Amino acid sequence: MNVYVQVLNVLNSKTLNAVYRATGNPDDDGYLNSAAGLVFAGTQNSEKSFQDYYAIKQADPNNYELPRRIRFGVRMSF
Repeated sequence: MNVYVQVLNVLNSKTLNAVYRATGNPDDDGYLNSAAGLVFAGTQNSEKSFQDYYAIKQADPNNYELPRRIRFGVRMSF
């Protein structure tokens, strides 16, 4: 019987997979600060709600590696 613990990403670091080309940030594509983004946000019923929903949309979890993971296991052989 073999009991094991495997810890992946021990330091729980935020390693980047991808960034947005315009800003180089993983969580901001720069559209809301552009001239076109400001005009479009101003035409919405609620500019604040539009900005909040757009921020949710661009917060892509695939831009980061997975957080810390701990695996426990038991391997039995006969």
